[in-house]
Amino acid sequence: MPILGGLPPRNPGFVGREDLLSRLHGLLTAGPVVLLPGEEHPLGGTGRTQLAVEYVYRYAEMYDLVWWIPSEQSAGARQALIGLAQELALPEAGDINRTLAAVRDALSRGEPYRNWLVVFEDANRSEEIKSYLPSGAGHVLITSRNPRWPAEVAQSLPVGAFERADSVDLLRRRGPEVGPADAERLAERLEDVPMALDLAASTRSMTGWSVREYVERFDARNAELTYPNPIRVAWELAADALRADSPAAYQLLELGAFLGSAPVSWRLLWGARMLPLPAELAPAVRIERRLKAALRLIGRYGLAELDPPGEHLLVHPLSRSLLGQSLSSERHAALQATVRAMLAAADPGDPDDPVGRPRYAELTPHLVHSDVLGAESEEIRQLVINCVRFHYAAGDYDSSRDLAAAAVARWRDSLGEHDEQTLLASFHLANALRALGRTAEARVLNEQTLRSQRAALGGDDETTLATANSVGADLRIRGHFGQARQLDNDNMLRYRRVLGDGFPTALRCANNLAADLRLLGDFRGARALDEQVLRQRQATLAEGHPEIISSRAGLAFDLFGLGDYAGATDVLAAIRAGAIPDDHPFALWAARVAAMAARRRCLPDARETAETTVELCRRRFGDLHVETLAAIVTLAHAATAAGDLGHAQDLLERAVVRYHSLLGDDHPFTLSASAALAGVVRAGGGHVEARRIDQEALHGLRRSVGADHPFTLACANGYATDLFGLGERQEAQQIAADTWQRSHLLRGAEHPDTLACAWNAVLDGGDEEARLQVTAALAKAYGEGHPLLARVAAGERLETEVDLPPL
Repeated sequence: MPILGGLPPRNPGFVGREDLLSRLHGLLTAGPVVLLPGEEHPLGGTGRTQLAVEYVYRYAEMYDLVWWIPSEQSAGARQALIGLAQELALPEAGDINRTLAAVRDALSRGEPYRNWLVVFEDANRSEEIKSYLPSGAGHVLITSRNPRWPAEVAQSLPVGAFERADSVDLLRRRGPEVGPADAERLAERLEDVPMALDLAASTRSMTGWSVREYVERFDARNAELTYPNPIRVAWELAADALRADSPAAYQLLELGAFLGSAPVSWRLLWGARMLPLPAELAPAVRIERRLKAALRLIGRYGLAELDPPGEHLLVHPLSRSLLGQSLSSERHAALQATVRAMLAAADPGDPDDPVGRPRYAELTPHLVHSDVLGAESEEIRQLVINCVRFHYAAGDYDSSRDLAAAAVARWRDSLGEHDEQTLLASFHLANALRALGRTAEARVLNEQTLRSQRAALGGDDETTLATANSVGADLRIRGHFGQARQLDNDNMLRYRRVLGDGFPTALRCANNLAADLRLLGDFRGARALDEQVLRQRQATLAEGHPEIISSRAGLAFDLFGLGDYAGATDVLAAIRAGAIPDDHPFALWAARVAAMAARRRCLPDARETAETTVELCRRRFGDLHVETLAAIVTLAHAATAAGDLGHAQDLLERAVVRYHSLLGDDHPFTLSASAALAGVVRAGGGHVEARRIDQEALHGLRRSVGADHPFTLACANGYATDLFGLGERQEAQQIAADTWQRSHLLRGAEHPDTLACAWNAVLDGGDEEARLQVTAALAKAYGEGHPLLARVAAGERLETEVDLPPL
């Protein structure tokens, strides 16, 4: 048997459809197939899903893997595909879209399964699943209610009513006492529509009505309706019978009009037990065994599907529509309010906590049909915000953006653009936009939101402070490090005043300020903050907690920036192995710093660590991401140190192009990566080309971060070497001496990079005593036997490459 994922149970009463099953089998070999309602029944009810389920079980032995994907809502489809990624042993990226692309590509390659079947159930918008459809030797089956399914995406196979013989067979299997003539008569009334036949058989079984009595009731109800059809008549007869049998069960079913097509757990319905409910419904909901009995009764009347364990109810879209049509406006409002309150009561809170994610995954499919965006209750709107954050925390930035955008649009009209929850939804929308690479839109929205929050809520409100943090991130991304520091410093003071030094969000704000200081080259200031935050986190969190690892990685980068490479290694060594996954952002950051420190200490594992980090960054973030590009720059430095200039140049050329695309021409990271490229070109003897690159980068860095920034000093040091190589000794000597003096003031006389600048400045100055002093200082800084000292002994100029801090 193949591996089966998410597949509904097989219908033991399935009949007929032999010709359709055979045609479907043949069509799948030519490409994706979509099962559509027949022209006579455009609303469905013809058994497309049952046909798909039967096909899977009948042909299961052909496949190594079968995966069922509920696709009415895109978020549900993506969650099912994440489960498939885990089955395929694919690493999850921080962005769910990259994980889904990896699933598609793995299936298309046939790795690890060549023969597979993926079923997209109830996919009504082809554009939402098109990018997920794999190719290759496997098969793709789709069910849909959309008659305008594009032919270029999938071949259409209409599913209409039964053949009469199959209708008779179904009715007689479900009611052995029914004779052929009576079955023929009933099938004719029901026009051979599978859903109507199933409802009639279930209703007769539960009520004991004879065929004649059922037909009489059917004809009478048919005459009463202005626009009758067999499904509606059969459904109303079943609903009437359930209501007479159990008013509580029928009222429970009515709640289904406001729930999605995803399975509804009895626990979700049980969440309504503390709400004000009608007298008939309340006793059934408040006691678990009564609730489960009511669900079983609904399933036995054929008005909804119940899974075999009796844990989940599934309401067919047609049933949901018919339920809605049967409600008065007053009843509609009352039931909708109950469902909204029920969903809010089931909110586990803290959407960042992975423990609550299964609950949120169960709640989110029901937000649309219950129209929670239109709720007047603040706690129900908070459920929406928590679901937005849940999608974001799970890496589903598209779903987070879509729900947040809908909330912002709706609440601006109903609550006003300055309402607290409107502004909070705007904050989350900006987060999702930034995660999707739409940084300019995110920045504008964040700035607008922050202005409104400060005006409406004040600068010390928690939501205002959260948005200010986000604006700080926008500023860092734009390369405005000084502005980010000012904002984050103000934010940290406010957090500490309002919440105290040790509050988690206050510590995260201090982390952000330390990041700003690192980006500005103030490693001493960053170190002081990081040490303080680390102590406070260690007082409340267990060693190995992600935030402690974040603090250790930040502190290690600070020590690296201060020239204490052994100290950086020691701080990282305290991180417990396996505490978090290797591809966690904080683990990747720590690994990159480890590679940087190992390179400066000339340890043998520097390049291997850098290569592993790049590969993990690519899997986690993709190629066009600042963390991946920074890891590539670090790897290029390691390759250069190993003498592999060709590989280093290839890496840096690609990185520079991608930095230009991602951050722009004038961003300090783009310019620093260009300066690194110039260093490799220079090492290969290309002083003319290196000079051109360095000159442009140096001017840009002086404008963006100033003449005294470590990025600028590294570029200036390289530019002086370019000039020496081209014989322009006077200008080169001036720049080398100026760079040395600036580094001395910024980093101190004993910093390894200051010593490198000093060596370059005195190398051609004729002062033998000065050269001996710098040589001795370099030996003390790096230790006897370090390869750099051999370059000094040979009279070579020294580079001062830059590794880029996280944004």
